[in-house]
Amino acid sequence: MIKNMKSTITLKRILTILNLFAVCYGQSYSGDDMVRQGVHTFYNYETAEAIEILAKARQDHPENPTAHLTWAAARWLHNQANSTVEKTYIDLDNDLNEVIPVYESLVEKNPNDPNYQLYLGSATGLMARIYLGKKEWLETLNWAYSGFRIIQNVEADHPDIVDASLPIGVVDYYAGLSNVLIQWGASLLGLDPSRERGLTKIERAATEGPWSWIEAKGIASFLYLWVDVDLEKALIHSGELVNSFPRNFYFRILYTESLIRCGKMNSALTSLNILKKMVTNLTEIQKHWYFSYLQYELALYHFEEGKTEKALIYINEAVQNYGAELDIILANAWCLKGQLHDLKHERMDAKKAYKSCIKLDNYTYTIDLAKLYLRTPFQN
Repeated sequence: MIKNMKSTITLKRILTILNLFAVCYGQSYSGDDMVRQGVHTFYNYETAEAIEILAKARQDHPENPTAHLTWAAARWLHNQANSTVEKTYIDLDNDLNEVIPVYESLVEKNPNDPNYQLYLGSATGLMARIYLGKKEWLETLNWAYSGFRIIQNVEADHPDIVDASLPIGVVDYYAGLSNVLIQWGASLLGLDPSRERGLTKIERAATEGPWSWIEAKGIASFLYLWVDVDLEKALIHSGELVNSFPRNFYFRILYTESLIRCGKMNSALTSLNILKKMVTNLTEIQKHWYFSYLQYELALYHFEEGKTEKALIYINEAVQNYGAELDIILANAWCLKGQLHDLKHERMDAKKAYKSCIKLDNYTYTIDLAKLYLRTPFQN
């Protein structure tokens, strides 16, 4: 059951990464400045304003390939933070059924422009997210495969398109990280799964991508913190995201953990205080998602400061009230809880926490840490 849940959550994240923001590959189009304004507004959690900007961009610049799908994605994520799950999927379905024909028409009018093909592939792939939510696996696979093949063909034909590295890199990396069955599935898409090659593509998008750099830096920060650990790189990428999007709570979570784990405790405390103030601006749904993230970061900070009792209070709140879809922070919280109990010589409680972490089996380095500490008690 846990395995199935973990696989479903991971697939949701991959589909979101692949298709949430289609990317415009180098070529300039009328309305780009307006679209960039909408994207910047969106990443600062001002989704209602972003929707208005992008709707106007669609109206004034219908030939702009970025405007249509970014508008649909902005509406989708606005609904995720403000509406019921049912309404979110209904609206996304309606919006994609509106924009896919637009892209089909643009592809027909501009057969030599790969950007329109990219957006058609992205919109097609995003349809899979709807069927995944309904647990209609055959339709999920059909839409995901159809969209990805279009993206893959464009990337193969246009290797100079930097932003195309991101979706291919994510799938390549995940398939290389995963089990034999998923690697076999990736081979059907024409991929030779490789974590190293996937990470190289993600890094390329993060440092050179004119549009994809935002998502790429978020993904790179995530991986460098919790999977292929490189804390200095995580700090660089997340720091640039926070500087560019100071109102984005998730980006600041990535930055705060990077600061803590790099030992920059004064800056980490400042960032934690900013996070506490930012909570008041979140919707109730977002607060449910992110409460445990903040509690975990507070626990980690006090753990690094040697304040075991205070850290334990925060970590208990994190694991008991976890409301996020992804379980990466939860795994880290359980492992940290085990470490705290080991420091208090409460070995039975520590083992229970490590076992809870291990059960999540989410490919992060934390799982290996928990297995180590389950055999040998953690010592600071």
